[in-house]
Amino acid sequence: MRYTHNFGRINGFVQIPKGGQFNTTSERRPIFDELDIKNINYPELFIGAKWDNFGIYYGMKYKSFKGNATLNEDLKTHNLQLRKGDKISSKHLYAFHNLGFSYDFKLNPKFTVTPKIEFSVFQFSYKFSSTGSITINNDERKFNAGGVRVGGEANYQFTDDFGVRLDVMTHIPHDSIKSSLDASLTGSYNLYRSENTEVNVLAGIGYDSFKYRDTQRDMQNFMDSKTKPVYKLGLELKF
Repeated sequence: MRYTHNFGRINGFVQIPKGGQFNTTSERRPIFDELDIKNINYPELFIGAKWDNFGIYYGMKYKSFKGNATLNEDLKTHNLQLRKGDKISSKHLYAFHNLGFSYDFKLNPKFTVTPKIEFSVFQFSYKFSSTGSITINNDERKFNAGGVRVGGEANYQFTDDFGVRLDVMTHIPHDSIKSSLDASLTGSYNLYRSENTEVNVLAGIGYDSFKYRDTQRDMQNFMDSKTKPVYKLGLELKF
């Protein structure tokens, strides 16, 4: 079991039309910067079990963040027209729930390579309120989307107490999920060990990107985000 809390700077946009129709959203807006969303933090959880070299696991990344800003230019989003000078508050959710399978290839006593495949559910929500030229209370668009991720990790155990893990996963482009990259390099240091029980402290750095564009013909729900660098701190429990 692993828990990490992640800290990073996010860039990107969220284009949300109404019913997929033309002229119901500004193109590739709002961007996160104009919503005063820059630095975010979010939790990540991993729970897994292994039988010899085979593993099964559940992973969750719950990227939730919000912003409050005054618009510097007109904005149309979800078929609601906002004007320059209007105040906008927004809440965003990009959550991923992954059921995965892995297999360890132990190349030597210290080095293990582990290919992985995951069935992934993307949970999205965009909610905003505004005051000024128009009053809007909690207008929301939310949906889920499924996909498959592939990749793997490489673990090198320098000593009994210290090891490093490189982890890289990406979605197979399909339907509305166009691309993603979730990469991290994490160090692990043992704090406690007794028989089969271990407690390790984790620290690392990573990169996270995700691009989604649905198949509506005229105007699409279109989100593109990058979080970099991602600083990771956490704990690991093995038993």
